[in-house]
Amino acid sequence: MKAKVLDIIAAVVVIATISSVLIHQWSNVSAFTAQEAESVKTAVLRLDPNDMRINGDLLTGEASMQTEGKEEKVYFHYTIGTEEEKVDWEQKRFPQHIIAEVRLEEPEAERNLYQFDFENHLNAKSIHWIVTIEAMQLRSEDRSVWSLPSSLRRSLILMLEKLPAVQTTDYIQTMLFNQSHAIAGETLDAYRGIGLLHLFSISGMHIQLLLTQLRFVLLRMKVSHESTNKLLVVFLIAYGVLTGWGIGVFRAICTHFILLVGKITDHRVEAKDAFAFTLMAAVLYNPLLIYTASFQLSYLLAGVLYFLAPVSAEWELNGLLKDICLTALMTMVSFPIVAYHFFEVSWIGIFVNVIFSFFFSWLLFPIFWFLFFTVLFFPETPVLGVLCTVSDNLLTLLENFASAAADLNFASVVTGRPPAFYFALVWVALLLLLLRVEKKRRDIRVLCFLIVAVGLFSFAHQLTPSGKVVMLDVGQGDAILIIAPFHRRAVLIDTGGMLTFEKEAWQVRETAATSGEKLVTILKAEGVKKLDMVFLTHADQDHVGSLRELAEGMPIDKIYFPKGAEGNVALAAVLLELQNQQHVTLYPVLGKVDVKIGADFVFRILAPLSPGDGGNEDSLVIQTSIGGLDWLFTGDLEEEGEELLMRTYPDLKTDILKIGHHGSATSSSEDFLDQIQPELAMISVGKANRYGHPDGKILERLELRDISIFRTDQQGAIHFLYGSEKTEWRTILANKKYK
Repeated sequence: MKAKVLDIIAAVVVIATISSVLIHQWSNVSAFTAQEAESVKTAVLRLDPNDMRINGDLLTGEASMQTEGKEEKVYFHYTIGTEEEKVDWEQKRFPQHIIAEVRLEEPEAERNLYQFDFENHLNAKSIHWIVTIEAMQLRSEDRSVWSLPSSLRRSLILMLEKLPAVQTTDYIQTMLFNQSHAIAGETLDAYRGIGLLHLFSISGMHIQLLLTQLRFVLLRMKVSHESTNKLLVVFLIAYGVLTGWGIGVFRAICTHFILLVGKITDHRVEAKDAFAFTLMAAVLYNPLLIYTASFQLSYLLAGVLYFLAPVSAEWELNGLLKDICLTALMTMVSFPIVAYHFFEVSWIGIFVNVIFSFFFSWLLFPIFWFLFFTVLFFPETPVLGVLCTVSDNLLTLLENFASAAADLNFASVVTGRPPAFYFALVWVALLLLLLRVEKKRRDIRVLCFLIVAVGLFSFAHQLTPSGKVVMLDVGQGDAILIIAPFHRRAVLIDTGGMLTFEKEAWQVRETAATSGEKLVTILKAEGVKKLDMVFLTHADQDHVGSLRELAEGMPIDKIYFPKGAEGNVALAAVLLELQNQQHVTLYPVLGKVDVKIGADFVFRILAPLSPGDGGNEDSLVIQTSIGGLDWLFTGDLEEEGEELLMRTYPDLKTDILKIGHHGSATSSSEDFLDQIQPELAMISVGKANRYGHPDGKILERLELRDISIFRTDQQGAIHFLYGSEKTEWRTILANKKYK
């Protein structure tokens, strides 16, 4: 503050930042009102092949839409009609102009607590509408000069697909050309599970390697240092255009660009200053980027490395030990961000990062670049096959290692997403540690403070005095989570599951995460480290289909299911596998049995009364008291089962009823509702499901009896919180609280 020029610079930065935020807020609005969007029937869309993804028979991506004299960026869906049409779309090189019949709808926010928020994701890109293309009337290609960068990038991507190795091609497209969907989701999950996600989506470290190699080649060719720097600047800009300026790529390119311009103009620029300018440029361009995991990890880890590089250079350690120490610091610094977005942190990343960094920096990246330039200039050379074989074998080895490491339960800590206080505590401790490292001071008190802060953070949910019941939004299925106060017990009723329908091979869509993987993520977001008990109401896929993946992602102690359901071949195979391989204890049960959950927490099993075959009428019916209310969970019980229940338990009453069979017309009869007299009904049902659930007659019956209704298709996950003599209902999608 003693130098006026620095005051002026600081003021300019502050004013520019505030102006950027305000401009972004003012400009980031839709050109259409909700009423105008409903009236849109025909539109002209410009589709860039680089922004499209073909998944089975589904074409999705970002597009520019023109209609009624207005233009806006949108996210589109289109169902491909034939296999020939799919091949045609896959080979497109130029942007496409289409006139189509369309339907607009607003993107939805998260449907379960702390899950992926598609609305915010699109909003950060200034996208406010999802467009469903219902029919294409006319299509043409844009071959103008402005489309050349896009078509060139697409041509390179298609050229890479000629490599005789699918696995290597996927990695090259992902890591060199910012095609984030190329690598299989399960592989990325394994890398994320051991703290290596930055290698694929955020690092940009291959650019440093490439610049070093290009500089070496140019200088060997007797090109002067000045000309080399200028050529590298041109290369950086060209590479950014070709790769689409991903977050990590932009950070690396912009930082090196500033450093090179400094050399060209004879102005000495320090690396951390170039990084700071890059950070400001990124935030000024789009302030909403700061909310993304890729931005946070990319800039945080790069920033720490820039500031610690001078200090680490003076460490009197051998190369391997220095790498391990730096990786340990990176792991600790990334801890709060990884926990916030992914709900668990793996400490094994401290060691495997060193291994993977070696393989990618010194083996795979050079191979990737060599393959790219070889297929570009010498596509028929036999060396391609040899290098692809070497690359594929290395990648398979690393993927297997990552998968095995990710399966080590002791190596990861499930944190959930604790309250903000615990995040602040960890950030303060990390800041103090980094300051001590930068000043080359050893302070055991700071280290102890960090250990305590991380410990409190990791077990914050066990310090929560309230409990909860959550009807999770798992689409057209059931999954109900019950957590006792202080997380003493975690119980799940049903697991949900994906209902599959027969399709031709070319129509089958790959999912980024299966229903079971999504369920595990949802549970971890709630701070659940293991499930003490899982109750399976019956054998239908939409109630038990995610059981195997649930058990793979989270320890389960006991599984209860209606006696006779083991006669279902698919369910029996999963149960036997879990019993033999994971030593889960199995309990087939019938009605009129109490299952003790905790000291003062009991599940009363009311039905079935005799062994069945695991169908709807054999559903496990559970009655319990939670938070001063009586609850009745009925699975997919239909009218016949309800009549038997009423005859067997004539005095049966409840406060909360989980409506049977997703609100089907064959359940929740008038007599049943009149006898049990619920005050509130919960319906787990998929949005716009093909069965028409919940049936209008059922909703009418509930409304006539003044029974409040919660529905997952309209309100997302439904939370009931209890404890400290207070109860509260919350819905995720509508983001409302009810007393």
